[in-house]
Amino acid sequence: MYPVLQIALDLDELVKAVDIASRITAVTKCGHIWIEAGTPLIKAWGRIAVKALKEITKCYLVADTKTMDVPSIEAKIVYSAGADAFTVLGLADEETLKEASDTKKEYGRALIVDLIGVREPYKRAVEIARYEPDVILFHVGISVQRLRGVTGEELVREAVKTKEELGVRVGVAGGLKPGVIKGLVERGVDVVIVGSAITKAENPEKTTLDILREMGVL
Repeated sequence: MYPVLQIALDLDELVKAVDIASRITAVTKCGHIWIEAGTPLIKAWGRIAVKALKEITKCYLVADTKTMDVPSIEAKIVYSAGADAFTVLGLADEETLKEASDTKKEYGRALIVDLIGVREPYKRAVEIARYEPDVILFHVGISVQRLRGVTGEELVREAVKTKEELGVRVGVAGGLKPGVIKGLVERGVDVVIVGSAITKAENPEKTTLDILREMGVL
């Protein structure tokens, strides 16, 4: 199954998100593809967005809730709408992370812990590993990318170290584009998250296929 390309639909237009996702899955048949209902999409459309993307694409679906509190409630909302995984922030307290872990086990689904905003990602990843997340995500946010020009590529060393030492699956996100993906996968990154490089492309299907080829899965 791994490595996986997770396509972040960080849009506020549901029709556009569904259109892009359906076009991509028509040519990939969901092979090595995860579809992400991005945080803006979930805030704009809620469980409707999750349900629509799942029913139309039939792909593995990540609901990027970026949960900070009451994960049992937020997980239930997106799991019941068809999500296979939801996200909790690594900045959340230990009680929240434990509740998230318990909830994903109860539903038999997956938990992704997103380290966006964490000052010492590797140190926090070591603490988080005890909660058995399915993926620990090393993530540079869009605002930081815009202001400082930092991208997810710069977190790869810590992601790889986490995987090697803790035996957990790791993802990288933040301004990733075709041309840098091969190096990430070769170093052991399990989940590569790409957003605007695909969603803003003139031909999202072609860009997706190009990335999958770069990953060595086509």
